Amino acid sequence: MSRGNLDAALASAPPSRAVDQTALEKAARDGATVVILDDDPTGTQTVGALPIVTRWEAEDLRWAFDQPGVGFCVLTNTRSLGAADARARNADVVAAVHAAAAGRPYVVISRGDSTLRGHHIDEIDEVGRTLAAIGWGAVDAVLVVPAFPDARRITVDSTHWIVDDGEYLPAGESSFARDATFGYRSSDLREWTEERSAGAHPAATVQRITLDVVRGPHAGLVAAIVAVAGGAHVVVDAADENDLRCISAAAIAAEAAGRRLLYRTSPGLLRSRLGQQPNPPLSVRDVAAAVARATPDTAHGLVVVGSHVPLSSRQLARLLERDPGIEHIVLDVPSLLDPQTATAALDDVVQRAASALLAGDVVLSTSRARVDGADGDDSLRIARTVSQGIVAATAEILRVARPSFLIGKGGITSSDLATGAVGLRRATILGSLLPGMVSVWQSGDGSVDDAADTPYAVFPGNVGGDDALAQAVAAFRAGANSTG
Repeated sequence: MSRGNLDAALASAPPSRAVDQTALEKAARDGATVVILDDDPTGTQTVGALPIVTRWEAEDLRWAFDQPGVGFCVLTNTRSLGAADARARNADVVAAVHAAAAGRPYVVISRGDSTLRGHHIDEIDEVGRTLAAIGWGAVDAVLVVPAFPDARRITVDSTHWIVDDGEYLPAGESSFARDATFGYRSSDLREWTEERSAGAHPAATVQRITLDVVRGPHAGLVAAIVAVAGGAHVVVDAADENDLRCISAAAIAAEAAGRRLLYRTSPGLLRSRLGQQPNPPLSVRDVAAAVARATPDTAHGLVVVGSHVPLSSRQLARLLERDPGIEHIVLDVPSLLDPQTATAALDDVVQRAASALLAGDVVLSTSRARVDGADGDDSLRIARTVSQGIVAATAEILRVARPSFLIGKGGITSSDLATGAVGLRRATILGSLLPGMVSVWQSGDGSVDDAADTPYAVFPGNVGGDDALAQAVAAFRAGANSTG
């Protein structure tokens, strides 16, 4: 499908249909607890007031089930793992969730990436198998909804579209499709499912729900979901927030009618499936309150950029251009990967960053030249090694000079920082720093380190315009400066 075909398809589609917020909120509240398994910590950027746990021990999951609200998130961080380890972790987490539920009804959302990276098939198949094996029941339908309109990722006529470098491209033609670990060629989600499953799920077996059904009568969309059987995958169109709200309302109704649904979605659907509506970003007062709770050692903040995708590099460059006074410290990746030089490289950046934080904001980034492995697994190994180095450096910086705020840029980076450097175990997602993106976490009960009180912004590598990182820093800085 060309861009012209996309424009024509959108022009010929029915207008999107509004969903009553009160009714959606009540339906979500009256339904099963929503358990979100997030393959990296960036999936919560569209929601607020949501508990999140980074471990799945019994006491952590019981705490999450006992919190008020519609659901909670479990950070699995499986995108940083190989396929076999990702399957095993999903099985472990689902079994632990089922035990902690203690008979309470729940539904699982496997949160994936709106740019189609990640262990999509491995995770969703393993979750489905585990749910059946532990007695939750056989899955009737897998709803695949990667659309994330806030970040300009939409699905039309089963083809997924991504704005890349300022223009809509079929997903398979975007820079994200060239990912060293999770690369792909297909843009039609049915063909993409076949490609990513190595033929285990042929395109002909993947069902679809198109925009005319999503935007048609509610009863028709419910019927389309109810009609899916046998655990079939069904890819669902969505081009704006109203479409996602229609899908959520219909899915909740299908569950109420007895259908057992499993979801694989981007961050886009989470908000409406939890019964929430788009809210404005956190205010200066909100940010100031979060900073005040943390009792920092300095009024300045630390930004850690590990993501190497082109968008992240452009955002970093724009931040440094707009804010020439910010201290930029580079962790050289080749030096980090060499056992002979790794320790010295880490010691150097820690000393420089801790000292610079006393005078101003600091950016710690990896060197921008991407280092790929011999294959996907080797690339993941390199990514993990680099992430471990970033975590070690950040943890030591936080110990010496706790900042007013911390921003983690990139999926693997932000996850490993949350658990390894900040020490978050149980937290609350306060809301977003920018419209519909960049969630801010702060510790709840049971965190393992005092640094967990530091307001922590989880910034995906693949979202926002070129100015977004600079805007996030400015938002945090305004809040930190207003505390005095």
